[in-house]
Amino acid sequence: MSDASQSAAPWCYTAHYPKAFWVLDARLAWPLLLWLLHMAWWTFAVAVAACLLGAVLARVAMPPAMAWRRLKAALRGGPCPPRRPRRLFLR
Repeated sequence: MSDASQSAAPWCYTAHYPKAFWVLDARLAWPLLLWLLHMAWWTFAVAVAACLLGAVLARVAMPPAMAWRRLKAALRGGPCPPRRPRRLFLR
């Protein structure tokens, strides 16, 4: 009874990120914990928005760390063109 989905080396899955509830990326499960600790409508909305954001990021195959870096780069602006250095010693 050998199944193609079961690998002979289960250690090869150690590099994969864990999944919460077999679907949600466990790195984005912290809003659900926040909602469980403080049950209010606004924390529920934050948890649902974070889950939707995680689903969108998983759909475009972008890890949360990369999305955070790209957001910071977009807020910071584009690369600055190099300036001509000023002369330190004038003649």
